[in-house]
Amino acid sequence: MKKLKLNDVITEKSQNEIQDSFSVATGFGVIFTDAQGNHVGSKSNFCRFCTKINETEKGAFYCSCTNKNAITIALKTRKPCIYICHAGLINIEIPLIYEDECIGAITAGNVLCSEDNLYPRDPAPKDINWLDDPELAAYYREIPVVTPEQIDGTTAALSNITNYIIQTAAYAQVQKQLAKRSEELLDMEIRRSRLEKQLKLAQLDALQKQVTPHFIFNVINSISRLMSLEEYDTAKEMLDSFARMMRYSLANIKSYVTVRQELDYIESYLAIQKIRFGSRIDYTIHCAKELEGMFIPFFSIQPLVENAIEHGILGRPCGGKLILQCLSLEEYVYIRIKDNGIGIPSKRLAKLCADMKGSEPPEAQHVGLYNCYHRFHMSFKKRVSFNIKSQPGKGTVITIKIQKE
Repeated sequence: MKKLKLNDVITEKSQNEIQDSFSVATGFGVIFTDAQGNHVGSKSNFCRFCTKINETEKGAFYCSCTNKNAITIALKTRKPCIYICHAGLINIEIPLIYEDECIGAITAGNVLCSEDNLYPRDPAPKDINWLDDPELAAYYREIPVVTPEQIDGTTAALSNITNYIIQTAAYAQVQKQLAKRSEELLDMEIRRSRLEKQLKLAQLDALQKQVTPHFIFNVINSISRLMSLEEYDTAKEMLDSFARMMRYSLANIKSYVTVRQELDYIESYLAIQKIRFGSRIDYTIHCAKELEGMFIPFFSIQPLVENAIEHGILGRPCGGKLILQCLSLEEYVYIRIKDNGIGIPSKRLAKLCADMKGSEPPEAQHVGLYNCYHRFHMSFKKRVSFNIKSQPGKGTVITIKIQKE
């Protein structure tokens, strides 16, 4: 079997997008490396000191050795490695493990730590002192100095990005395998129907388990801003909520979860948005105790909540309020998502409902709603109904009505 390389799992374009976004959000220099510690592709936000060193053959060699040493430690300890490079700078190394094989790593650094002797380090080279060069010495004085708390926060955020990359690659490989299987079985009429159903379920499952890079980078940017303002408690609160979200969305979970599990994820998401947008977002969640153990499709309510926040409440300068209710009334269960956001014009609402009920996923912004609608219908058949009401300027209400068995 062909040995996987970094570019087989994540494209060069995606590498650059992740590097650039993360470096802007944190102020750290970022680069992908291969499994041996050699830089792959272009660098993002590298300081002038590191850039000039890496332009020399000797400097590039010492940098790759530092990366390799840090990767080795991370693989042995099974956690990210914070390391001091041969020139005395912080080097955060997080290996990319795919199918039990290290295919490379994400490296962040180009900063100095405000405290000494906290992390393992490479010895300084015996054959060269970089600071003997006046130009390099001047560049060294430009390097930002950060606190251990900022380094730890950046490491945690970068670790979550790494998990996202690997999970995304895993889904891509699954989709490729499903596509290949589809071609092989296409001529077998008796199995075609079953294959199409499997592909459909896999497609819906993959869509629901994705956390968008846009949201991830917004969270990282917010955490970085909070740390720069020395609001460490708030930054930790946001990071903890984000970690809970990532564990839920990237877990090897079955197709069904309890209402309580889905609501816990939603509460973490809303807690993050509340920190980001403050008084512009208010929310209330109520769930009847008897419904907490009810099984529903995985990730089937959260996209509706996210739509209400992103397209409804945040569309108003002053923001608004979201109310999420899970009620048990007589022979029906009601899941209701209500917001007092900008609302939806009647023509657009009709188009949205048509896309939602269509046989094929829409190409753009209604995918989340389409996915939720079809997952509920796959699970509850004729026992479930969707209703969307909206008035421009007043808000939107989505009601999912499920007949009890």
